[in-house]
Amino acid sequence: MTGAGIDGRRGLRRATGPRARSTVAFPCDTHVHTRRCGHAGGMDEELVEAAIARGLGAIALTDHAPFYWLPPEQRDPTLAMSFEDLPRYVEDVLVMAARYRGRIEVLLGVEADYIAGREEALVRLLEVYPFDVVLGSVHFVDGWLVDAPSSLARLDQGQAEVDRVWGRYTELLIAAAGSGLFDVLAHLDLPKKFGHRPSVPFAGRQSEVVAAVAASRCAVELSSAGRRRPVGEDYPAPDVLRELASVGVPFVLSSDAHVPTEVGFGFAELAANARAVGVDEVLVFGRRRGKPVSL
Repeated sequence: MTGAGIDGRRGLRRATGPRARSTVAFPCDTHVHTRRCGHAGGMDEELVEAAIARGLGAIALTDHAPFYWLPPEQRDPTLAMSFEDLPRYVEDVLVMAARYRGRIEVLLGVEADYIAGREEALVRLLEVYPFDVVLGSVHFVDGWLVDAPSSLARLDQGQAEVDRVWGRYTELLIAAAGSGLFDVLAHLDLPKKFGHRPSVPFAGRQSEVVAAVAASRCAVELSSAGRRRPVGEDYPAPDVLRELASVGVPFVLSSDAHVPTEVGFGFAELAANARAVGVDEVLVFGRRRGKPVSL
């Protein structure tokens, strides 16, 4: 199996080569946060113990990367780790992985925001550390946090404004997929969190989204987090999942847990939904390479 490659046009890392079949334990929760990010509860050991109690074979700790695109005075400690926290986070997770070896596989991950025009800054941040998996997210739409409770004031203005938000979000999502920065795209249809849906899926660009994701070779997370949100639906929506599966996009399972009790949440249902659209395996990552395991 070949390793991570370099996109010659932009100098960004991307996975290359065939995926080898994995022998790692399954299932894996690929999206979990600790209280380091300022809006979650529980620390490494509590989350790992919760994963063991739920019968998981692996867990990826994926705290929010520092806000690399903002000056220090504008970085919100309730939304992401600080730059000072990041090396300690990496060291702590690596220690945890060694401590639990033989009981559960603990993966070093991170969730990083895609910010158009700041790709090289994120490359520099990521290349320093031995991450197993990098999740890519679009939370910020031109500086505005699309999934915060404060977003309701804008989204509640009416369908025209909802459609505008989805249109810009979709542009950024397509760019994130094509950036070569990420291994997994998280909560693909995030703006639906509070129940605000566009008039046409992804502002009429769903086929472009699917094509961009397929070309990127990123995996997409099947996330149960939406069941805990007002929308009451997994990410991505069933029709999006079906279309992604039809073109061979790979998937991971995720809870986006923010407290230990959410680790592994709804995984049986996620697996059943995946099988229903013909998906019989998901990926488990290590050193930024995805390995298929059977559902």
